[in-house]
Amino acid sequence: MARALAPVIARQQWRLLARDRRLGVLAIALLLVLCTAALAGAALHQARERERAAAQVEEAQVWAMQGPANPHGAAHFGRYLFKPVSPLAVVDPGLLPQLGTSLKLEAHANNPARNRAIDGGTALDRFGGLSPATMLQVLAPLLIILSGFAAFSGEQARGLLRQEMAAGASPVTLMAGRLAGLGLIVLLVLAVASAAGAASLWMAGGSAAELGPLLWMIAGYALYLFAFTGLTLAASAAFASARTSLVLLLAFWAMATLFVPRLAPTIAEAAAPTQSGPAFEAAVTKEVMEGPSGHDPRDARLERLRQDTMRRYGVAKLEDLPIDFNGVALFHGEALSTAIYRRHFAALYDGYDRQAQIQRALALVSPFQAIRPWSAAIAQSDQHAHRRFLEQADGFRYDLVQRLNRAIIHRPKEGEGPYMADVAAITRDAKFVATPAPIREALSRHWIDLAILTGWAALSLLLAFGAARRLGRASA
Repeated sequence: MARALAPVIARQQWRLLARDRRLGVLAIALLLVLCTAALAGAALHQARERERAAAQVEEAQVWAMQGPANPHGAAHFGRYLFKPVSPLAVVDPGLLPQLGTSLKLEAHANNPARNRAIDGGTALDRFGGLSPATMLQVLAPLLIILSGFAAFSGEQARGLLRQEMAAGASPVTLMAGRLAGLGLIVLLVLAVASAAGAASLWMAGGSAAELGPLLWMIAGYALYLFAFTGLTLAASAAFASARTSLVLLLAFWAMATLFVPRLAPTIAEAAAPTQSGPAFEAAVTKEVMEGPSGHDPRDARLERLRQDTMRRYGVAKLEDLPIDFNGVALFHGEALSTAIYRRHFAALYDGYDRQAQIQRALALVSPFQAIRPWSAAIAQSDQHAHRRFLEQADGFRYDLVQRLNRAIIHRPKEGEGPYMADVAAITRDAKFVATPAPIREALSRHWIDLAILTGWAALSLLLAFGAARRLGRASA
């Protein structure tokens, strides 16, 4: 009997929600904004990718048109890379507005990425937060709360709840039916989000390979929204006043989606501080000049390199070397500075990872802290994806500079004046291709976020049915 009533209650709950014009307007507005954000993001992604590709082609032409140049001078002249963006970032731009989009590659330096979108100041950039992910993370839970806060408390105040239970429907059955009815709103939102995401991927030039990650992303949002569904009905069943349940649910929504996400970075930085830009550069420069222990200055290292090189070639003077020692010094200096930069950058990003773990701990009070890193990681718009690009770019930079240094090492001995060479010919085979991380890497790194979301969904179910049982005892 109870199982037969649950679908009836679900259909009744859905009809009540559908008849509420205010909720209908809110739901339609949310879905329209979600679709608009997805399609507008895809169009913007297309435009930016065209600009990036054109800028990269122009940069390659500038490098190729240098003509005869000193290889080390060309290494300092440098090259520029422009960061490609995953099509999935249309759905969730993640940290992209706060991360740089261009990178200068030059000798003796591992430069940070520049030209962040947030620094642009254009009218369009001010709407950068309007993405499908924002709709699902912030506004969709609000729609769920407004749809279900009176599901039990409102009927209890009107005396309808007692009539339903007198007709043979147990509180647990009523809760199951209302969960199913309110869950239809979640399914509708997720279905529209999936369709809009697939359409935006197609517009952004994505392939069928991105559909799998999109489904993983939607799975996380399903758990996230279902957690809000269970919590909403639990509050509605726990309090006799619809106004009380609404106020408490709105307070939780504001805390979970607005306050905690803004306090979390400050808490993480205070608990695990990282170096500022000037302090980072000063530490690298100090180690380059003095060695890791502070007792191995650069002049002493250079002198040892001179002696080792002359011993290897069996000569007593640098002038008798069959190679150019300046190139050898540049080659070894580049290897040393690159190793130092990479070690310091690894320590810096490890610090960022510790901060991310601290922020993840706040997911115990806010499911937002679990869905945001999950979504951004799947979209390849998080800190790890940015780090992967920087590391690949630095590998390309190191190979490029060392090719030029080898040209100096093996330069012709005849001729006067500075050595000039065709640097474009020397580096003709040096091509940079950024390779994104496979989806399994993001899944293995962020499975804990999905587990936390699953825990929130399970907890909301326990609270909902627990409140229903207490409601039944109170009405007995």
